[in-house]
Amino acid sequence: MTDTLQPLLVKLDRIAALLVDRPAGPGPAPAPDRQAFVWEGRFAPVERIAAVAPDALIGMDRQKEAFYANVRRFLAGTPAHDVLLWGDRGTGKSSLVRTVFHVFPDLAVVEVPEPRIPELPLLLEALDRDPRRWIVYLDDLSFSGPDDRYRELKVLLEGGLRARPANTLAVATSNRRHLVPERFPNDGEIHPQETVAETVSLADRFGLSLGFYPFAPATFREAVARHLRGFGVEPPPGWEAEAERWALERGIRSGRTALQAAREIAGAWFSGHDG
Repeated sequence: MTDTLQPLLVKLDRIAALLVDRPAGPGPAPAPDRQAFVWEGRFAPVERIAAVAPDALIGMDRQKEAFYANVRRFLAGTPAHDVLLWGDRGTGKSSLVRTVFHVFPDLAVVEVPEPRIPELPLLLEALDRDPRRWIVYLDDLSFSGPDDRYRELKVLLEGGLRARPANTLAVATSNRRHLVPERFPNDGEIHPQETVAETVSLADRFGLSLGFYPFAPATFREAVARHLRGFGVEPPPGWEAEAERWALERGIRSGRTALQAAREIAGAWFSGHDG
């Protein structure tokens, strides 16, 4: 088998799998009484939704305002953007998406794992028959380069002949601003700008791109204190030094690190006050 034929055969295998697995009739349909699903070749309902309260997220007022305003436009049936939330690990990208269960109770969400991106046409066909408004959620996207999944997602977002259902909005999170590693073009390339254009072409299809960054020290302390009170603990003596030590050991002041530091401080406090 030649290297030239291998990508074609892989693609044919994917198409064949979709045809074999596809049920007769109109195909899979999401349960009408559930708000959250994971796409597993069917709509698997999420029994316990990991919703996040908007007030639990601090240091991202600009991102929340822009994201919620865009979702409101989408729910109203007015023009809205697909959304890319990008930035450092643990800075609240996925948490912001999970606040929609509190803020927009009429919105339905389906999470699509990255390996299932080739099945998006089947999923979108099903959503086109559903009366609700849907977020198609692609969490933690990262491509090693412009591979088949990258190109399939690019076409489905914008650029193919088939129009996407009007009741769908794509929301993706990634640690990379352009979803792929950014490298200098290889020496000797005649048109290096074409490589750069292909690299950023998927990210460009998200009309709303919001960056997330590590916290400033004061914001980090505020987040730790808020999480401590959420655990039922008033910040005890020495908590700020412990929180800072936690952040330094992990190399980042982020919302995730703040929650972990608060969990550690609160756990130690409760252990010292047993009985």
